Amino acid sequence: MNIFSYLKDSLSADVVETIAAFVNEDVGKVKSAADLAALSVVAGFLKRSSNESGAKALFKAIERENVSPEKSAQLPQTLKDRDQISHITQRGSNLFSQLLPDKRSVVISMITNQVKIRNSSATNILGILSYFGVDILSKQIKEQNLDAVGLAMLLRNQKDNLVKEADPELFNKVAITLSIEEFERLGYVTPAEEDLIEVQERPRSKVSNADAYADLNETSTFPWKSVVAGLAIVAVLGGGYYAWKNYGDSIKATASQDSTTLEEVAVSTDSTAMYPDTAAAVNTGVATNGAASATASVGGGLADKLTKHLADPLAKPGAYFTFDEVSFDPATNQPTAQSAPALNALADVMKKNPNLQLKFTGVTKQLGNKKNVFKQANSIKSFLTNAGVEIMRLDAGSFLSSDSTKPNRNYIAVKIIRQ
Repeated sequence: MNIFSYLKDSLSADVVETIAAFVNEDVGKVKSAADLAALSVVAGFLKRSSNESGAKALFKAIERENVSPEKSAQLPQTLKDRDQISHITQRGSNLFSQLLPDKRSVVISMITNQVKIRNSSATNILGILSYFGVDILSKQIKEQNLDAVGLAMLLRNQKDNLVKEADPELFNKVAITLSIEEFERLGYVTPAEEDLIEVQERPRSKVSNADAYADLNETSTFPWKSVVAGLAIVAVLGGGYYAWKNYGDSIKATASQDSTTLEEVAVSTDSTAMYPDTAAAVNTGVATNGAASATASVGGGLADKLTKHLADPLAKPGAYFTFDEVSFDPATNQPTAQSAPALNALADVMKKNPNLQLKFTGVTKQLGNKKNVFKQANSIKSFLTNAGVEIMRLDAGSFLSSDSTKPNRNYIAVKIIRQ
């Protein structure tokens, strides 16, 4: 079921006129405010149900309302009673406050500023649409016999509907207002799916070039390898003892003669050597990703790679790229001025390809850098949003890598989610 579409369809001309009369606002403005409130309600409920505790809280809130099908069918008529609409508005406002306690006021401010209506009008409209949303979910719980997890999965399945049907600019505003940073990961994840994600993200060991079935071909179970290794150790120790007994004095003399040479080349350990990104920041004043300088040319960069990928009819989503042309200010984790050409080129590619959806992941091997690389990935998302790319086409994340085959530096990995 498409809850967002169903919720908007419930806003018939009569219902909108009734609400407009109640709040004493222009009908056209009330319709725009109601559509924006509907989007906020669905996205807000989706966010609230993204974890087990939130899903249970939403389920219990709907149960407490106990909206019967008979009562739900009379809802449009009920709105014509001024006392009843006041009651519905208050209950809906309370529900939204309970489920998203820190978001009600900012959503109301967003509606007020976007549609240019009074704050009290926006408050009433959000309350009415919240109650409508609970009414729709209550129907689905009864019809499909859903529990809290079933309700959460129903809401998770609304993500594609929001992407397809919501106005990109309005969705952008709602996502920012509700602090939705990773739309791709939004939604409830079952324990089985969590296990699958853990397996997929677990570092893979290198595949040996040796015959994987060699042990099945061995007929003897005697531990020859262990015996040979033990004999080799004994031989090395014996040889070392023999050399020491016969040449120990000359070795000592040589060591004493060379000690000054060792002292001359010895250097103190530089702590920044453990953190190559930090070292780069100290030397240059900016934290770079290490693969390219801040003045790297845009040509041949991420924008060009994406353009070539999208032009290939056989290319599929899921491809990964490294954003080497971007560097960050170590104090703010924001892109440096030198990164602007590459970021603008990327924004142009995304505007020319409206179906393209990307995820930016800050990758690091240092646990202490994980928050920084997430902020860096998210700053790219913010830059592109300000450049006119819809926020629902962008995701950001971070990843702590333990892959020994990868360079020991921070970098931004870019994945094509859709194309």
